[in-house]
Amino acid sequence: MSVELRNITYTYNKDEPSARVALENVSLRLDDGDFVGLIGHTGSGKSTLMQVLAGLLPPCGGELMPEGKSYPDYKSAARVARKSAGLVFQYPEHQLFEETVYKDIAFGPLNRGLSSDEADARVREAARRVGVEPLLDKSPFDLSGGQKRRVAIAGVVAMKPELLILDEPTAGLDPEGARELLAMLKSLHGDWCKTIILASHSMEDVAKTVKTVAVMNRGRLVMSGSVAEVFSRGEELRAMGLDTPQISRIAEGLIRAGVPLRRGIFTVAEAADAIAELLGGGKNA
Repeated sequence: MSVELRNITYTYNKDEPSARVALENVSLRLDDGDFVGLIGHTGSGKSTLMQVLAGLLPPCGGELMPEGKSYPDYKSAARVARKSAGLVFQYPEHQLFEETVYKDIAFGPLNRGLSSDEADARVREAARRVGVEPLLDKSPFDLSGGQKRRVAIAGVVAMKPELLILDEPTAGLDPEGARELLAMLKSLHGDWCKTIILASHSMEDVAKTVKTVAVMNRGRLVMSGSVAEVFSRGEELRAMGLDTPQISRIAEGLIRAGVPLRRGIFTVAEAADAIAELLGGGKNA
């Protein structure tokens, strides 16, 4: 699903002494097929922005435009957005509540009015794609942390959102669990969830997963572009309290030490290819 935010502002506790600006004049467009990484330090406005995108938080100003269209008021736009978007909150496993994994995943589709047969098909397909199909008869409270995270994501995926919004989905997972979850998200992109936006504090996760990157700082969208375009601006990112992926810093250190590596390395796979090329073996060495 394409969606556009135009000049969005949001202030928590507006008109009170404790007022805090979370979003200031933010404009962002997501087109069908986009896979966007959203980065920014804590308090930069990422979570607020995602809730506005999902139609869950009415902005103080600006316009939400699901499907790229204007609507007469925010409520009308939000209804359209909520039908097409699925939001996975940080630590979504805290919201598990049913007796079995199957019932938890089925809750959303049934609540949307799908028949039992339609909901069953959605549950089983979502469980298969997320990798929890063998767990459908188990209690979600008997699962590991990583399994619970997958079940919670399956509950959103089962509604087959055109726009999947994920707020720090790898938070608290071990490296292997994070790697598997990101690979699963890449497999969902396109045919099951057309458009994905992923907020993360991990520059490494973003670099190896998404197609484009948007950078938030103090409530403003300050930078956007391809992975290479954004992470090549390391000094600007560091000035905002962010950084480039660790492998980029290692590669730059090797270049400064005289190793003739090519520039623009942002993932471990790219570094391996560059070293192979340097040794004369090429990508398939």
